[in-house]
Amino acid sequence: MSRYVIGLDYGTDSVRALLVDALTGREIDTEVAPYSRWSRGLYSDPAAMRFRQHPQDYLDALQLAVRSVTERHPEIVPQIVALSVDSTGSTPCLTDRNGVPLALYDRYAENPDAMFVLWKDHTAQAESDEINALCAASPVNYACFTGNNYSAECFWSKILHLLRRDEALRRDAWSAVELCDWIPAVLTGCPDAASVRMGHCVAGAKLMWSEKWGGFPPESFFEELDPLLLPIVRHLPKENYGCDVAAGSLTEEWAEKLGLRPGIAVGVGNIDSHSGAVGAGIQPGTVVLNLGTSACYMAVAPVEQIGDRVIEGVFGQVEGSILPRMIGFEAGLSAFGDVYAWFKRLLCWPLREILAKTRLVDDATRDRLIAETEAGIMDALTQGAAALPLRADAPLATDWLNGRRSPFADSSLTGTLTGLNLSTSAPEIYYAFAEATAFATKRVLDHLMEHGIAIERLIGVGGIAQKSPFVMQLLADVTGMRIDVSDCKQAGAMGAVIHAATIAGLYPSVTEAQQALCAPASCSYVPDVSRQAVLNERYARYRAVGAFTERLKNNR
Repeated sequence: MSRYVIGLDYGTDSVRALLVDALTGREIDTEVAPYSRWSRGLYSDPAAMRFRQHPQDYLDALQLAVRSVTERHPEIVPQIVALSVDSTGSTPCLTDRNGVPLALYDRYAENPDAMFVLWKDHTAQAESDEINALCAASPVNYACFTGNNYSAECFWSKILHLLRRDEALRRDAWSAVELCDWIPAVLTGCPDAASVRMGHCVAGAKLMWSEKWGGFPPESFFEELDPLLLPIVRHLPKENYGCDVAAGSLTEEWAEKLGLRPGIAVGVGNIDSHSGAVGAGIQPGTVVLNLGTSACYMAVAPVEQIGDRVIEGVFGQVEGSILPRMIGFEAGLSAFGDVYAWFKRLLCWPLREILAKTRLVDDATRDRLIAETEAGIMDALTQGAAALPLRADAPLATDWLNGRRSPFADSSLTGTLTGLNLSTSAPEIYYAFAEATAFATKRVLDHLMEHGIAIERLIGVGGIAQKSPFVMQLLADVTGMRIDVSDCKQAGAMGAVIHAATIAGLYPSVTEAQQALCAPASCSYVPDVSRQAVLNERYARYRAVGAFTERLKNNR
């Protein structure tokens, strides 16, 4: 008899539901539901690096995505046996004693600080700096497994920032929860904040949890940092679980909302990039390049190979965070697709500010002109950039438009562009930023290899891997490594599918589920060796410009 599972992938802009035959790996159907408030630009301020999402957006999108799939396949619903979830992270929110996000109460419904703080929010840089200073001075360095640099993108930085800003929030906040833990808690009817089944992945990678020091850092650490955090750390769940464990069973209420059977297994949540690595078929010697709005580069190594070594500069190093009995490494770029999206918005400014107000044509024609130009601008830029001759003296950029994640996180860094003259064209500038993301990727991979992480194969997943041959070929040329692109277009959701199939008992382990369900490569990009010498010269200049940028920031 066939068995089916659903993987839910909460991304930056939307949630995706993926229905898969769990015995063959055949993808049956998928649905994407955007976050309505987020898509209207509510509650965020990019200039202040503030990015917030309303919990109701997540619930509405969940119901829309899953219900759309189940209504199209009513004959399959009785054979759906499990679902699992992944999400962006660290994306935390303050909750009450019952585990309810504060923004779901009327008095906080429009307060961004009561909402989920999206992974790329950098408003907590000052708190991050304080945490790192305290870690450096402590007998135990609690930031050692986050590359000796606890980021503004991580849980404790963000929660402390929220508590310091609002006395009412401090009064009403009992605990805090990560998005990847909250969704399974909702679906299983978790009764209170203390009963949430926290995922080991997010706890180790974002919350400083480690067996080495017996869980979270001791209360004395948080008291010295800021006593405001003491109630939160006391009320967090004390245990955490791997993604091969069920968080519970689907409630009748949510079964009716989603069009599913009550009682099916719901898995413990995961971080999306880690889930994408699983869905791409990660194993030792493989680095999965998850290329979306940001870039997450995931690797694993046997525990006995790494031992007690700590690799500085990576974003996370946690045993069991990606695959059981393996040390998982997370690195990457805080902005990847976001860099290209920024440049598109920059070039489209006249369309919205000038053409949108013209009276030379009727409104319908004007709107079609704007839409057609916006839709075609990236293709035109890509074609122009691909046709450029490779020159050592062409414009050069750094990619830190949302700070630097790896190696050695620093969210206060900014991007740069140099080498301009009066003949510089838009495709040349676009090429410079695309090349910068490739150079940043090479820097991360070089750092991992310099510290003993074997890299024999690169696998590309995510929207850019699927849709941009120009960027993928540039990555292959710059890194000097072949890149295989997974045939699975939704690697994050497929990772959730693999975990769902495991908790349903269809496979004895995650790795065996991977072997059965992971898709082969759909295409590969091989380095063009004729470009290597010039690219190496430009990479050296990229490193020099980056070092100058850091010195400039430090001398402010």
